[in-house]
Amino acid sequence: MLSPAPSAGRVPPLAVPDPAIDRFFQDFRESAVRLAEGVNDLNRRPTEETFEEVQEDLKLLRTVFGKWSPEVLVALHVAPAGGLESLRRRLAGISPRILSLKLKELEEKGMIRREVVDSRPPRVRYSLTERGWTVAWLTQPVLLYLKHTQTSDSMATPAGQNPAP
Repeated sequence: MLSPAPSAGRVPPLAVPDPAIDRFFQDFRESAVRLAEGVNDLNRRPTEETFEEVQEDLKLLRTVFGKWSPEVLVALHVAPAGGLESLRRRLAGISPRILSLKLKELEEKGMIRREVVDSRPPRVRYSLTERGWTVAWLTQPVLLYLKHTQTSDSMATPAGQNPAP
């Protein structure tokens, strides 16, 4: 439940850190490490990556999390199938050209599916692929963690003060 808005000059009370939530994130992190190690072992991929491999990974991250990409993915997550115009209306500020480029880029990366609907006039509908849905669900714990630690960080350091070195 949302708390009422603070009155002028009052600072809302901060949430108490929850050790149980912290433990969930620690367990999740350890599971994620084991998952990554297991996948690397199955792919016979060395733990240490070359600079070129890291650059390729960053390129992939920029495709998925670069400008407008998260907004497109979220719009398709919230409304699982939509046409170009409905997406453009949901994404205030994006030009039709940029939206088309982002959709094409995300389709090439296997994140979204483009389907031509047999109608008069023909329409196109976009939706998340299985890969896109997986990324959406894997992103959720990261967002929860960032929100949780933002609250924890703000409790540890009063507003306007830098933490001690």
